[in-house]
Amino acid sequence: MYSEVTKGLEEEADLKARNVIIVTVALLLAISASARYVVPPSNAIGIANLAVTSVYWGSNPMDPSTAHPGDINAQLSIVITNVGDDVARGVNATLFLGPPLVYTYTLGGVQYNSTVTSKTAGDMQAGGSFTLAYTVSVDPNAKEGIYRYDLHLSYKSARELQQIDNGIMVDVPLWNGELHVQSIATVPTKIYPDSKQVALKVSIVNSGKGEAKDLQLQLVLNAPFNASSSGSDSFYVGIIPSGQASEADFVIDVASNAQFGQYEVILGVQNSGEIIPIGQVPLYVAEKVNFDIVNVTPTVVHAGDSGDVISVEIKNAGTVKADSVRVELRTGNFFTGTLTDFLGTMLAGETKVAFFTVDIDSKAQQGQYNLDLRFDWTQDNNSLDNTQSITLTVSSPAVPASLIVVAVVVIAGAGGFFFLRKRRMKSAESNKK
Repeated sequence: MYSEVTKGLEEEADLKARNVIIVTVALLLAISASARYVVPPSNAIGIANLAVTSVYWGSNPMDPSTAHPGDINAQLSIVITNVGDDVARGVNATLFLGPPLVYTYTLGGVQYNSTVTSKTAGDMQAGGSFTLAYTVSVDPNAKEGIYRYDLHLSYKSARELQQIDNGIMVDVPLWNGELHVQSIATVPTKIYPDSKQVALKVSIVNSGKGEAKDLQLQLVLNAPFNASSSGSDSFYVGIIPSGQASEADFVIDVASNAQFGQYEVILGVQNSGEIIPIGQVPLYVAEKVNFDIVNVTPTVVHAGDSGDVISVEIKNAGTVKADSVRVELRTGNFFTGTLTDFLGTMLAGETKVAFFTVDIDSKAQQGQYNLDLRFDWTQDNNSLDNTQSITLTVSSPAVPASLIVVAVVVIAGAGGFFFLRKRRMKSAESNKK
């Protein structure tokens, strides 16, 4: 009896254990089968998220430009990117400006300035970018540096259609080009008093952080320098990028009375009618041989003369020597003959005489004639020249020597004739007595 009861209890316990196992397995299968249909929590839904990824001047991100003080209608490009995982719909971007930038627009023929300007970007896909192009002007007195402005972005996230308003600080760089005179060269290398058409080449380097553009360079010339022609003392340079150099070419003359020595010429940039100096251009005027005319012999000639020898005593009054000195007497229509003489090398302080054989036309009018005396020579392998003047006086034609001889003979003969006649008359009177 006891064994049967015990056996029944054991069978009942086994049945319950099997049922528990079956229920447990069924629950596990049900959970596994329904796991894929679980709705994710609301915070796992994708949203749009806009961020500023680039700021530059100009329209080409591969070759950005630089804004400068006084620029009008310069393009400021701001790139926004959707870094979220949902579409950003109806994107609007409002830029709040402040000094030194301003938004300028015209309405009804009237120009207005504003510190607020907006752009729309439409719908932006996740991972997409859009360039906001703002047109702004820069205060002429702006200082270089980085200026921070507020960019307000307004859009909706597509899945939840929730409005998102986000303010982002944008750093806008404003760099000036800083120009310096790097080097200079002249052609010819040495310049002297009375040098003409001297090519002056000035290398300008931009050591600033920004590019320098639209530069009208101007030489401020004072005695003894002046421009060879109208505009030859100014030069236009388009763009000098930061860290690079550009060459400006000028053409100048040196006054004939220039003293030798070192000079400094100011180089500046024209800006609103003013010249802003950027550096000094050093110019050295070398000593040029100075010839003094000591004496001219004769100073009076006669119309119709032939073979008159004009001697000009010349002194090298400088402190340097002159090689291959040639002197040419440049005359008018009434003078011909041998009008060039070669004096060779003339040392400092040395004196030599140039001789010219001159024929004077018989039709030459009486009076004073200023004749050019041109000097050509080489100095430090440079061909130089200088022109001075001498004065000759042309008088009436001189009496030919043959006529003078004849006249003397005639006068002497006449005198002898009268002397002999008088003597004979005296002798005749004595004989009568």
